[in-house]
Amino acid sequence: MRRQLLLAAALPASALLAGSAGAQTTTITSPAPDRVALTVYRSPYGKGAMTLRYLGGFALVTETRRVRLPRGPAIVRFEGVAEGIVPVSAIVDGLPGGAIEKNRDARLLSPASLVDGTLGREVTLTRTDTATGRQTSEAATIVAGPAPGVVLKTATGIEALRCSGLRERLGFAGVPAGLSSKPVLSVTTTSPTARTVTVRLSYLASGFDWRASYVASLATDGRAVDLFAWLTLANDNPEAFSEADVQAVAGRLNRVAVRAVPAQARALRLVCYPLGTTTSDLRKRQFEPADEIVVTGSRVMAFAPITQAVAPPAPPAPPPPPEDLGDLKLYRVPTPTTVAARGQKQVALLVQKAVPFERRYRRAVYPGQRVDGATTSIVLVLKNDKQGGLGVPLPAGSTALYADRAGERLLLGLGAMSDRAIGETVRLAAGVSSQVTLTQLVAPRDPAAPAPGAGRAREVVLTASNGNAFPVTLDVPIGAAGQAIETDGREVGRVDGTFTWSPQLPPGGKAELRYRY
Repeated sequence: MRRQLLLAAALPASALLAGSAGAQTTTITSPAPDRVALTVYRSPYGKGAMTLRYLGGFALVTETRRVRLPRGPAIVRFEGVAEGIVPVSAIVDGLPGGAIEKNRDARLLSPASLVDGTLGREVTLTRTDTATGRQTSEAATIVAGPAPGVVLKTATGIEALRCSGLRERLGFAGVPAGLSSKPVLSVTTTSPTARTVTVRLSYLASGFDWRASYVASLATDGRAVDLFAWLTLANDNPEAFSEADVQAVAGRLNRVAVRAVPAQARALRLVCYPLGTTTSDLRKRQFEPADEIVVTGSRVMAFAPITQAVAPPAPPAPPPPPEDLGDLKLYRVPTPTTVAARGQKQVALLVQKAVPFERRYRRAVYPGQRVDGATTSIVLVLKNDKQGGLGVPLPAGSTALYADRAGERLLLGLGAMSDRAIGETVRLAAGVSSQVTLTQLVAPRDPAAPAPGAGRAREVVLTASNGNAFPVTLDVPIGAAGQAIETDGREVGRVDGTFTWSPQLPPGGKAELRYRY
């Protein structure tokens, strides 16, 4: 009796194992996420403008999807992931049976992949007579392709596509298995029961970057600027992210290069023996049909009815301050934002009114460099603290300075800025001056004297000139940070670790510095 009970207890487990071993795997497709979040990380050394083809940053993409799972093993296909996805970084949460296997399906639906997936199968070949416009269709089998051409087998024999001199096209009964019009990440899982679950898919993807774009407007009194900054997001992926929760991280991470799996979507290139007449390669003149001419916007506006002016919308709320993420800074976009495919998006990052500044001139030199009456850069120096009207971390990016003259906005200077922490100095490019110049001469070496490496330093003479009718302050960084400089007794301070000479030049005056290196 006891033996019979043991056998009866063992039967359900064995039956379950046999059922799971013989269960058929079901494929489930999730066409798009219900919600997506983007955390964009900058290129490690990026500053200034961005180029879509050379984006060095990346993003952490987090997608939320609702998936209906069957009972037993299943393959869940997540369509619409970013093309630059790094498959090994993907994390899937919410599957009852976990993720057993991950696959990045890189083959996208294209003319070439469609032909390649239909080799040996029957298609419909349709020909159009160019003289009469009559169309004829017949069954054909693709026997070779897609490169360098497509070879078909018809009732009349073997022929190449579009090499008969007639207009030809192929009709396919369906899309071959494994092809998708969107990048796909597939996950193998198993579920004890049929249910609908909420899945969170997180992965790293290349083809992203961001910068800060600063726009400074000079006040009429010439003593302060209104500083505004855009957060410019760049996305080189062909996928758009609609109504995404976007945030950007400033700072430098320890990164290891991981190559993304490129999507394969090749075009179909057909090569035939040259056909036609001796004039078939002449350039054809094409004219725009008359029915495609459109009325210009100015003419449309001329007949537009006069309507009552609409009040402008309320200004958006100011962006939130940055958050600490360890030693990094996190900037949140307050509202859901759509990041377009292969494009850039700008949202407000910073608004600071009436920030005082000091107008200075600047020219960096290196010991031993010959400089003869070189021009200097005009910079507006801002102090990044509360007393200076700022006191917020400023991420790297491009700068543009404008001024209003007689009701017209004029550009004064373009530049770039690295990350500036609270308490550091911020410099805005304001053009180039030919009135404040700098000359550097290196004293000739005495042939009888020992070489500089043997204990004798070389002497250099710096001369600064001011041709303006007002006094100016000139900053001259000398050499690199940490380099030893000996002066002729004058005080030369260090700015960001670099010896910097800062003479006060009166109107039409000069200043001189002798130093050794």
